[in-house]
Amino acid sequence: MSTPVQAHGNAAEKVITTELIQKYLDENQTLILAILENQNVGKLEACNQYQARLQQNLMYLAAIADAQPPPKPGSNAAQGGAGAAQ
Repeated sequence: MSTPVQAHGNAAEKVITTELIQKYLDENQTLILAILENQNVGKLEACNQYQARLQQNLMYLAAIADAQPPPKPGSNAAQGGAGAAQ
């Protein structure tokens, strides 16, 4: 899924790829688990840091999704096809 959408990194722009999106999803999973662990032991300051990073990642992924062209009528994505319900 290489798309022409550009992401603004620190100093350079990157092309959005499926691998990049998966990296963010994997990091989000790790962040969520870290938030839960820190909540359970009462480390709220650490939770705040992880939650801030998670929010940044979610906003970035939402911006990528918003920049995508709408799906073509009759496509699997428009019908909630493969992978929509896991």
